[in-house]
Amino acid sequence: MGCSGLLIGMFGGGASANCLPVNAMSPTGSHTSGGGDASAEPEPIGDWNVEQVANAAVIVAVGQRLQVPARGQVIAVATAMQESSLINLPGGDRDSVGLFQQRPSQGWGTPEQLQDPQYAATKFYTTLLAIPGWQLMTVTAAAQAVQISAYPQAYAKWEPDAVHLVSVVTGTTTACPAVGMAVPAPRNPDGSLPEEQCSIRPDPTTGAGCLTPRTLHLVRQAAGAGFPDPSCWRVDDHGEHPKGRACDWMMSAGGEATGSQKAMGDAMAAWAVGNAEALGIRYVIWFRMIWEPERGWYAYNNPWGGNDASGWHTNHVHISMY
Repeated sequence: MGCSGLLIGMFGGGASANCLPVNAMSPTGSHTSGGGDASAEPEPIGDWNVEQVANAAVIVAVGQRLQVPARGQVIAVATAMQESSLINLPGGDRDSVGLFQQRPSQGWGTPEQLQDPQYAATKFYTTLLAIPGWQLMTVTAAAQAVQISAYPQAYAKWEPDAVHLVSVVTGTTTACPAVGMAVPAPRNPDGSLPEEQCSIRPDPTTGAGCLTPRTLHLVRQAAGAGFPDPSCWRVDDHGEHPKGRACDWMMSAGGEATGSQKAMGDAMAAWAVGNAEALGIRYVIWFRMIWEPERGWYAYNNPWGGNDASGWHTNHVHISMY
């Protein structure tokens, strides 16, 4: 299944299929393919207004024109979120200009050029693509390698929003469940996540033990997005499984996932990150990497030792909930 989705570049793998350019938006924000309305204007997405969404669409469109993988598009949009809040600023710190706050004095271009979102995005992608191994970097590391920012840890927090915007402005396709957004989990009136106990009995994924209501909501949303059935409650686990707050989605029945199995795992991990805030996801582990809201993706340290696929999470995606 050609579902490289939004994380294939991060975890390696050589799949070239992008899964994204359906109902792709032109630099003006109108739909240009997939049967969309060519006169349609961009609409607000979450906390991002029309102007910001239109600028994100320009960044994505330039990335697609340059054949930058979707992961690179997410990095670019997250960078612009941090640098300019996706607003084409006429100025900034020192001589910084535009969506990426690039500096003429550092050789990025003239102020007039950098005020052109297409030019600015092209310069960002050109620099990103020249960085060896950028596909294996976290959003923070890749963005920092391009921007050389004084606040290098600031980019990670924008990854879920960037995944969401890239997904929405490019449309959805049944071949790539990573682009689907989940129905948010129930919240308290003040917006916080309610405290939950392991009260859903039995866990419908195993027929034993129990799940929290929020974990059951995650399972149902993942099923609706087209991912495999998980296994959640486990009595032999010392972590979140016995508390009903964790599930494993197996991508391979035995050893390390490869080919379409790996692509599906990449898509699952991307979907989880993109929906983490809405669903109340605490962390995601997949293919020797772990994602947390505060840190983004970083190398996973297998506490069990050895080189088995289960311990390194190279055969299953693990999701733990708040």
